[in-house]
Amino acid sequence: MACNTERANCTPEEIMAAGQLPCGKFVNGENLQAEQLVYDLAYRDLINNMGIEINYYVNTFTLTGGNLLYGEQPTAAFLDAIPMQMYVELSQDALTLSQFGFDPGDDFTGFLHIETFTDTMSALSGVVDYFSLLDTFSAIEPRAGDLIELTALGCDRPGGRGPKIYEITERVDEDISAINPMLGHYVYRVRAKRYDYSYKPNSPKEKQNEQVYDDTFTGVLSTNITDDAVSPSKRYVYDIDDISKDDVYDMDKNNTDIYGGYY
Repeated sequence: MACNTERANCTPEEIMAAGQLPCGKFVNGENLQAEQLVYDLAYRDLINNMGIEINYYVNTFTLTGGNLLYGEQPTAAFLDAIPMQMYVELSQDALTLSQFGFDPGDDFTGFLHIETFTDTMSALSGVVDYFSLLDTFSAIEPRAGDLIELTALGCDRPGGRGPKIYEITERVDEDISAINPMLGHYVYRVRAKRYDYSYKPNSPKEKQNEQVYDDTFTGVLSTNITDDAVSPSKRYVYDIDDISKDDVYDMDKNNTDIYGGYY
């Protein structure tokens, strides 16, 4: 093979024409339409095929209607469940970490395809009416406070349990190192924690979730509205006052001789 003897007759500008502006710009979103379309379709395919079915509940909390002192709006309701697909990464190491003093809680990270999410929401009149009232119909997005029910993971749980329900705490559409290849925006990454039932109107409740409540004081308030459910009466068999008096402060039961006598 003969050696290349013509290189000296070419200039760098002639060889690398793209090195001169306005040509080139490989890291320019305007020049990456085809590549971005490939990634967008790949994300959608991944979520639709490897994701799971969920029920999405829109929280109708608004800053104008909420009590900013307490950070709540007791009259805010949830819209009806909206089924869709989500790719979910569950945190399965919670129990392991708790052995070492960490309390990571029960949470997960999920991915929603932006275009699919917007199209699904925009086709529902209830969602459209709600966002129209906020004058933000052009920005239908997942929001902190919305609920996600993992319906696909609750159909055959033992003991009469049902799907777990989570509350969104964070929504991100831009993380260049993780979810934005080729400078495009394809998915929402949401993080959510286990939902602590709050008795808001139309709020979904996990089956067999018997958290502590005292009748209508911290549960659903008594009402005269027909067919409106209230928290059932609930009694607790233990009395902390009796336990403290009989078991904790009874020195006959709590002999401290081993520490040098009674104090």
